Amino acid sequence: MKKRFRMLAALICSICLWVTLCGCSVAEEIVQEETQPSEEPIQIGMSFDSFVIERWQKDRDVFVSEAKASGAEVNVQNANGDLSEQISQIQYLIDKKVDVIVIVAVDCDGLSGVVAKAKQAGIKVIAYDRLISNADVDLHISFDNEKVGILMGEALVESGLPRKKVLMLTGPVADSNVAMIETGFRSVMDENEIEIHVH
Repeated sequence: MKKRFRMLAALICSICLWVTLCGCSVAEEIVQEETQPSEEPIQIGMSFDSFVIERWQKDRDVFVSEAKASGAEVNVQNANGDLSEQISQIQYLIDKKVDVIVIVAVDCDGLSGVVAKAKQAGIKVIAYDRLISNADVDLHISFDNEKVGILMGEALVESGLPRKKVLMLTGPVADSNVAMIETGFRSVMDENEIEIHVH
């Protein structure tokens, strides 16, 4: 099982590297090394928040393509932004006895219970982009979101803010990344004595 999980982790890392357009050749070498034929294909369940954001559509397509190329099978579920629906879909994947479930959380605070059920069933759980709170996930793959906020703030400062004011439109509080991005962004605004108006 450890070998199978390492194989999957390498696959997911290669996809993340592809998405960020860096280290693709290295990632491909890792996948080729780890993904030797096994007795039966790895069953991957994927539960997405929604496909309203184009990024998730692209990530899904790349993930499924890379997984199939490596001999894994993927069952993709779309919660359409509904927490209850995502919980039901993750339970469905548990009942299907998949090897691992990859989750883009609708609500980072609302999935701890069903993640615990997956863990009890011996299923590995990967939080993709958004960390699931109070859950013993096996892997969390994301960006340095505080750095993202810092870079956003620095870009604004460099472009010139003569009135020393900005309007900040934050994302949903249910997304754990939002607070980290805001922390980074506010640090740059505070350093430059720029007034933030929140909407």
